[in-house]
Amino acid sequence: MDKFEYCENIIKESSHSFYKAFSVLPEEKAKAVYAIYAFCRSVDDAIDVNNDVKKLNDLEEKIKATFAGETPNDLLFKALEETFEKFPSDQKPYLDLIDGMRDDYKNKPIKTEADLDKYCYKAAGTVGLMLLPVIASEQLKDNKEKLESVAVELGKGMQITNILRDVRDDLMNDRVYFPDEIIEQHQLQLEITRTGLVTAEWRSMMEYYITKSKEQYQVFYDNAGLFDKDSILPTYLAARFYEAIMDQIQSKNYTNINKRHVVGKFKKWRISKNVQKTLHKKGLL
Repeated sequence: MDKFEYCENIIKESSHSFYKAFSVLPEEKAKAVYAIYAFCRSVDDAIDVNNDVKKLNDLEEKIKATFAGETPNDLLFKALEETFEKFPSDQKPYLDLIDGMRDDYKNKPIKTEADLDKYCYKAAGTVGLMLLPVIASEQLKDNKEKLESVAVELGKGMQITNILRDVRDDLMNDRVYFPDEIIEQHQLQLEITRTGLVTAEWRSMMEYYITKSKEQYQVFYDNAGLFDKDSILPTYLAARFYEAIMDQIQSKNYTNINKRHVVGKFKKWRISKNVQKTLHKKGLL
């Protein structure tokens, strides 16, 4: 099997939203995104699916070797090797992502908003940084600090969306990503929440995080023009597809505590049309 076909199969199977968005990139860039996504998925699955820190350590050794020019004989890392040749990258976000998954493995407590922010950076802000050399190659040198800030904020917003989407399963597995201080502020009782009862306190906390996440998405929307012309539409689509999960949670009266809300194909089609209209109006398409 071709190394990039291997990576494409992973994103196809794991994230219809990301695949639908980024498959409209030019072929060379799409392949690079598939390789990066496949690495991130492998890191996530090492802990979230397999709960295997040895597998995580193995991925760390292999990514370090790839950056050192000693790429393992592995389809994923061969794809990453070619990606890094075409789109020179920094290894730090790759290692930070692995560090974030170690936090998950240790079930590291999240006590404050600062703790959550740090976790969201490791879990998803890093992914934004990984993608920048591919989707913002033209302005990355001159606007590096700004672009990195935008990419990290978008990643953090997406990670909060992940937390809201997956909260039922996380609570069943005794994983709580909401900071203790915010739970206390909203007077939420986790014992009641675990029963699946949608309370006023639950709605209040969900609204707090939906608002916070949408503000982070808006940072990207306001700065989309910094990204490569051929990458604005796919990145905007990925953001809107994800943001729509929170719209779904709101429209279903915050029942994410009982079920995993997703965005259907027709809704994505409508979002795609609206995004294209928005970008035309902004002169970005």
